[in-house]
Amino acid sequence: MMILGYVKSAAGLMLLLSLCSLPVRAATSPAPEAGREYTVLTSPVTPAPRVVEFFSFYCGHCRLFAERYPVRQTINRVLPSDTRVVRYHVSAMGPLGRELTEAWGMAVVLNKTDAVERLLFAAVQNGTVQTADDIRHLLAKAGIDEGRYLQASHSPAVQAEVARQSKAVVEYDVRGVPAFYIDGKYHINNAGISGDTPADYVSHFTRVVTSLLQY
Repeated sequence: MMILGYVKSAAGLMLLLSLCSLPVRAATSPAPEAGREYTVLTSPVTPAPRVVEFFSFYCGHCRLFAERYPVRQTINRVLPSDTRVVRYHVSAMGPLGRELTEAWGMAVVLNKTDAVERLLFAAVQNGTVQTADDIRHLLAKAGIDEGRYLQASHSPAVQAEVARQSKAVVEYDVRGVPAFYIDGKYHINNAGISGDTPADYVSHFTRVVTSLLQY
């Protein structure tokens, strides 16, 4: 189910760090090509956030996007200050997919996404997370203690967030992750993004997103 297309690695730590100052030159770059770098959704989603990313903690490529190829972080730099990439967890992957979506929904509501993300990616992918209790114990390490966890898990806000994410997966007809959608109309084709280095890949990806946001 995981789809990541083409990413060339082994570029070195200094190159990854250089992404912090990566320029985005959408105005002078060729227009992205439909059918290669992106596809047009046959059933647009309305209303929709400007940029949506679907991911799963079971997905190794999603972890790369979060930790080594900062596509989302770079896109956020070119979005308006009051707009950020909206991230939805996909429940269909893995035996604890639903529970992980609830954990992510809780992190969103409690503003703990940064603290939770790396812990869950690492623990899920190294096999530490086997039960819902394991997830609860990990969230405690991120500052969501048992009392707060139990209170939040039953709160209308968290349940609404979980429902929103599950509904979005159906509306966008998500078939693989990581998956980025622009304005509810365009799906980025990860395999159509190229780059000889991680910096080139992230730059190309961001230029495509920036161009589509102007359509």
